[in-house]
Amino acid sequence: MKTQILAAIGEAGLQPLALLNGALAANDRIKYGFSLLQMAIDHAEHPEQPVATLKRERTDCGIDDPDLDSTVAGARMAGKFSHVPGARRIMAHIADDMRVMAAPLLAEKPDGLAARLDKLLAALPSITDDLLDPVAVAAMMHAGHGGADSLHQLVMELHKRLNAMQATLAEETLDGAAAYNLAPADRPFVSAFMAGVNRTARLKFAHPGLATTATRAGGRLVIQNDIGTTDAHVIVIHVQELAVSVTYTDVHAERLAFFEDMLKPRGVTWDAQRTAVVPAGAAFYLVTGRIEAKDADACRSNLEFLGSRLVFLIDWNRARKQLRGFLRGPDRLALLLSAAETDIGHRGFLELGGARLVNQAIEATAGSAMHFGDRLCDVLGDAETLAFLTFVFRAATEGLLSGQSHALLHDRIRVTLATHFSNEERQLLRRAADHAGLIFELAGLVRDGLHPEPDGAGKRTQRARRFEHDADQMVADTREAVRRRPDYAVFLRLLEVADDAADEFEDAAFLLDLDTLDGKPLEALQVLADLLANASQEWIKALGHAAQIGRAASQAETEDFLTAIDRIVAIEHQADDAERTLSVTTIKHARDFRQLHLFSAIGGRFEAAADALKHAALMLRDHVLEDVIDG
Repeated sequence: MKTQILAAIGEAGLQPLALLNGALAANDRIKYGFSLLQMAIDHAEHPEQPVATLKRERTDCGIDDPDLDSTVAGARMAGKFSHVPGARRIMAHIADDMRVMAAPLLAEKPDGLAARLDKLLAALPSITDDLLDPVAVAAMMHAGHGGADSLHQLVMELHKRLNAMQATLAEETLDGAAAYNLAPADRPFVSAFMAGVNRTARLKFAHPGLATTATRAGGRLVIQNDIGTTDAHVIVIHVQELAVSVTYTDVHAERLAFFEDMLKPRGVTWDAQRTAVVPAGAAFYLVTGRIEAKDADACRSNLEFLGSRLVFLIDWNRARKQLRGFLRGPDRLALLLSAAETDIGHRGFLELGGARLVNQAIEATAGSAMHFGDRLCDVLGDAETLAFLTFVFRAATEGLLSGQSHALLHDRIRVTLATHFSNEERQLLRRAADHAGLIFELAGLVRDGLHPEPDGAGKRTQRARRFEHDADQMVADTREAVRRRPDYAVFLRLLEVADDAADEFEDAAFLLDLDTLDGKPLEALQVLADLLANASQEWIKALGHAAQIGRAASQAETEDFLTAIDRIVAIEHQADDAERTLSVTTIKHARDFRQLHLFSAIGGRFEAAADALKHAALMLRDHVLEDVIDG
């Protein structure tokens, strides 16, 4: 198909090498298919022997079909036949790849090859219900003993002829590129492109791809890279004078857009995107772009950058799909682009297990925080999840490149995810502490308002209303966080109770603006206001100490926390007494009914705020002692 695409985009001159590269890749797939069938039959006949998956061989030859990894283990004898899961499909792929492998030789010098190939393919064992005749398979794979022809014999002969053809077509290998018919001036540009390819090629790990050919055709340098193993995934680069033009084809519109995004730093001018169709009828997307340079150094720099980006297109769509269970669409694209920009890539993530890697970490650490159907971003939040997966990408790539074991990397990722889950509790405690700060501001505002400055009444009410609104928003934010993490519902209940204190203080600020208080009851009200300011300050301390306590809490941390809780409870009792004293004093000394009502109403607001802070403090104490320290 790649040769058809090259013809469709006007690059017929590259077809011979494309055919050859495709044939050599087909050779690898055929040998894998042979090995898979043979090992499956051996296991069916000797099930007591250890089972191999051939997963590494499968990925090395570019076959993206994990179901094949269980073929050997699933093989069983059925009478004189071997039942091999997927045998019919495997045999069909072998037949298709035989034609791909023979294509360059048929195009150049058939020599009766077509008839021989047709005869051997016609003799392939017939398969019904995935049942294979071991004798027929052995005949297909024998190496020509006794003069009889076989498919295996033909494969070996074709491979030898393909190697000879490769030596003929490519005059030299220039920094890893198969090069022919180059002009002297072309060589620095090819080397620059290959410097970029080679710099990041290790990020593809075991995945095949990035084979490059370079030639001079039509008066310009032509560089072609096969990127990965997808047939319709081709990039052709033309270099003429100081201009680099790029022709890129892809079956995935999203990956094409990602490719354009990667090249934004180079100021590429893109033509309008359009869809082309190859003769076989399979549609693909095609786009062309142009990068201008002011001198040869800049042109080589553009080529090096372009070459260095290609590895990030390999398995890109697979990585995007595997992130669906964790991130929303825009964040998935942002993660993949960031991984490319930092030369980390996504292949390490896939090599280490991809989605399965993250799901195993979730199963080990999330507990009741995750439920069936939840996405990680719905539980941790978008920013926290993006930060975690950015770490996963980096840890996987750097760890694999440095030779660290898979087990160590899995454990490291698991521990980091556990930290992100525990971060949620710390974030909720910080939000509760910020909310407590607003309560303290309101308490201070009301306390100071008992002796108001001239013309300060309206400003005090506005400030109190603003503080109370901000406190309500924090409760709403906590409600959204708890919706994602129902196991932290205690923090919502705690903040809702504490918010009652904020409401009471805001009401008290409003009442203070109705009249100027004076007389002996004002002294009793001042005592009550001072107590509430102290209680709100102790509430801030309690939350601060709670944030420092873990399962391995020190005695000092726990003591400071419990002391702050005890002071809040004690202040609530003192506030009860102070509120009664205020009632007696007000009844005796209020100058009129208006003053009587205001002193009583404001005192009631203070006493209700003290109750709310005490209730919230006891809820926090129970959570810390039962869920954090003992949990």
